[in-house]
Amino acid sequence: MLNFEILKDKADAVIVGSSALYLQGISKKMPNDIDIITTSIKGLPEGVVEYETDSGFSFSGKRAFCIVDDSFKIDIFVEDNLPEYVELNGLKIQTVASMLNYYESILPRVKDYWLPEINNKIKLLSSWMEKI
Repeated sequence: MLNFEILKDKADAVIVGSSALYLQGISKKMPNDIDIITTSIKGLPEGVVEYETDSGFSFSGKRAFCIVDDSFKIDIFVEDNLPEYVELNGLKIQTVASMLNYYESILPRVKDYWLPEINNKIKLLSSWMEKI
């Protein structure tokens, strides 16, 4: 079971991706992990593993992850700036507009494998934006 509460005390942790969609009620599908953007890994649970990547999902190439209580994974993007966010129940969650911007910007950068999922998220977010 995902425990989002462990991120409440980290001032520079913004929940993004499928977790942000779920927490805002945009998606009913429970995510497999928690994706966050942060400017520093300090203050995260013990056992953070850092690495460099050329993934199209990361602008800085700095990534990390940790497994919490052997039950769920936090996938960490270490970036220079945090995305626009809203606070919901003490958690910082990326805004719909910011997510849409992000997915549109990475579309040309990601491997073909990810294109259907990203296009689906763009459609979902665009549809959601029309409602608000």
